[in-house]
Amino acid sequence: VALFQGPVRVSGDGLVEVPIDVPDFNGELRLMVVGWSADKIGATDRALTVRDPVPAELALPRFLGPDDAASTTLLIDNVEGRSGVYTVEISGDGPVSIDESGNFNLAMGQRQDALFPLQATEIGIGSVDLSVSGPDDFAVARSYPIQVRAPYFPVTEVTTQVQQPGAAYLADESLLDGYLAGEMDVTVSYSPLRGIDPQSLLGQLRRYPYGCTEQLTSSAFPLLYADKLGTVVGEGPDRALRPRVQEAINKILARQSPDGAFGLWRAGDGYSTGWIGVYVTDFLYRAKQEGYAVPDTALESAYSALQQLTTTDRWVAVNYITRIERGTIYADNQEFLRRRTAAYAFYVLARAGRADLSDLRYFHDSFITEVPNPLARAHAATALALVGDKARAANAFRLAEEGIGYSNAENYYQSPLRDAAAMIPLAQEVNNQALVERLTGALDQYLGREYYNTQEQAFLLLAAAALLEQSGEVSIALDGVTIETGGKTPQVALSRNMLREGVSITNESDGPLFRSVSVHATPATAPPAEASGFTLNKRIRTLDGRPVDLASVSQNDRFVISVSGQPQDFRLHPAMVVDMLPPGFEIESVVSETDGAPNGIYGWLGNVSRAKVAEARDDRFVAAIDLRRYEGTQGSGRFTLAYVVRAVTPGTYVLPGAVIEDMYRPGTYGRTAVQQVSIAAAD
Repeated sequence: VALFQGPVRVSGDGLVEVPIDVPDFNGELRLMVVGWSADKIGATDRALTVRDPVPAELALPRFLGPDDAASTTLLIDNVEGRSGVYTVEISGDGPVSIDESGNFNLAMGQRQDALFPLQATEIGIGSVDLSVSGPDDFAVARSYPIQVRAPYFPVTEVTTQVQQPGAAYLADESLLDGYLAGEMDVTVSYSPLRGIDPQSLLGQLRRYPYGCTEQLTSSAFPLLYADKLGTVVGEGPDRALRPRVQEAINKILARQSPDGAFGLWRAGDGYSTGWIGVYVTDFLYRAKQEGYAVPDTALESAYSALQQLTTTDRWVAVNYITRIERGTIYADNQEFLRRRTAAYAFYVLARAGRADLSDLRYFHDSFITEVPNPLARAHAATALALVGDKARAANAFRLAEEGIGYSNAENYYQSPLRDAAAMIPLAQEVNNQALVERLTGALDQYLGREYYNTQEQAFLLLAAAALLEQSGEVSIALDGVTIETGGKTPQVALSRNMLREGVSITNESDGPLFRSVSVHATPATAPPAEASGFTLNKRIRTLDGRPVDLASVSQNDRFVISVSGQPQDFRLHPAMVVDMLPPGFEIESVVSETDGAPNGIYGWLGNVSRAKVAEARDDRFVAAIDLRRYEGTQGSGRFTLAYVVRAVTPGTYVLPGAVIEDMYRPGTYGRTAVQQVSIAAAD
């Protein structure tokens, strides 16, 4: 509770009355007052107890799962009410099931506790409602919102087919077979572009659960061109684009340090490469052009950092990664990193009218054939074209086209698909339509994969925005009624009620369209343990390292949960480790490196790894860590992360499995088995 009342004038007797509307609250507040006159100033504060005469509260878990059975604790305390019988009624709304009542005979000053069973039925947001009535017409009622969350991650399934002119597609409830009831996201989208469905890609970026600076940028960058991609029929205001883009901008700017560099997770963390710094600056420059709030000082500082990055043979004084630890694949090195970063920096500076022409020409003449990455060559080519050097630009574009298909296994942002897609808007920017057509053909061979990482999704969307400028009009009808979508890639969001009744969508365009049906929901059955690129183990131990019987846990017990594993190959993996909690557990602390072996309080864990980020959230533990296994070096790449939990809410819960995933190779992951835990109430 935080309330504020603006300045009020004090009467001649030195008294003032200030009405304060305090919301539903039982506890202690602190009243703080500041007063001043022409020549004096003073301040004071005092504690205020705010409560009902008979406070009554429910202690609930922070969330529930569909198969969980919890106990909610009622605390009722007759502090200063009349002695007598107080009637309590508890009911559930939405996906929460509870219907309980009880009578409590309380003398003044007497307190009682009681447990009531609570269950969840499906995924969604519900509430638990409490009402208390008693002597002297005492009555109080309050509502507690609570989320019902699946104990494992939702999945997105996309199927794409051609729909001919005049043909109709019927969407019905069978699309939801095999998924849990409750929250789901079903869309049908259309695109004139083979293999590129902009709306599905936008949906995947919007739902991406992590938030490093690259991922924030990749999620927001394509939204700058959303007018070319179209809107979604049936979407709510929660998906309005401009607030989402501005929020991403604000988070990114909060990670900028005084030298102009952007941290990967926080300001000054030193985990971003210079290339990511250029990528962010490119986005911020374009966002400002589109009317978003980007301070000039932030851009000036970012440009200063980029100007240092255009040098490839001198030390730079910005907090970006400019050196590379050689891996076992040897596909990347420091020179490649510096040169592809410099090429991109020249391009962004050229767009802003800040590129040094002599330095840019020197880069082309000395290094363009030494940069194997075709996107880097295309960045240099576009920069040269923008500053008017057409001859060098043509040569660099020729070399870029020759390099299509290049793959650098050590650069986890890069792929042949990402490069080909990113080159299309560059070619269009300099009005080279012949090259656009050839690049579109080259891109086609890389499409059709089950997974795309955030870089690939973002640049596919930027390519789509460019290609859609040349495509024909698209028209569809919903149940026989033509709908206005405001773009060339219409999408229809379908509710469960619409699917229950059945919806017909007709292609009214002159030519065939590519229809993509996307279902984002939670599987009805728990996913099995799996090692698809990573081995992964999860252990729950007492604070001194003894095994825990999950069938006989007591309220207030404390445990250490450790997650350990290793990559199965020998490349560098920027990995996310996520371990979702059962509703009955709350995280107390994250175990640090010094807490492990050899001298830490949890030395029995062995060595605890250093993560880039390790966070205790309300419903999960999340960590980002770079992993690399070296061939012939036993134990290399192995990691251990851990955190301490307390059992807080009695009940029987699904204990989710831990998950590890390569952030830029989504098909590379590991998962532990789902278990069950029972928590008994404390004596």
